Amino acid sequence: MRTRPLQVTALRITPPAPGDKDRGLVAYLRFCIGGIEVDGVTLRRTRHGDLELAFPARRDSQGRLHAYLRLDDAALRSVEEQIFKVLGAEVAP
Repeated sequence: MRTRPLQVTALRITPPAPGDKDRGLVAYLRFCIGGIEVDGVTLRRTRHGDLELAFPARRDSQGRLHAYLRLDDAALRSVEEQIFKVLGAEVAP
């Protein structure tokens, strides 16, 4: 089944507190995809220097993460490309 690409709209970027930058946090993001408002996403820089999106999740009593929003690889890549384009950054290969 082929679906339409997700379109990112209404992107809002909030800078982190100065101390959070030392831990790789670049910004907090809020945006809409497909009419659904997504909040609490963070833009982070990895140890290798790449940018990545981190979506909010809850941790259960066993320590496992459970995502509130699940995107397949193609959808995640599309969302990243759109956001990184606005930021003037490139998606890591």
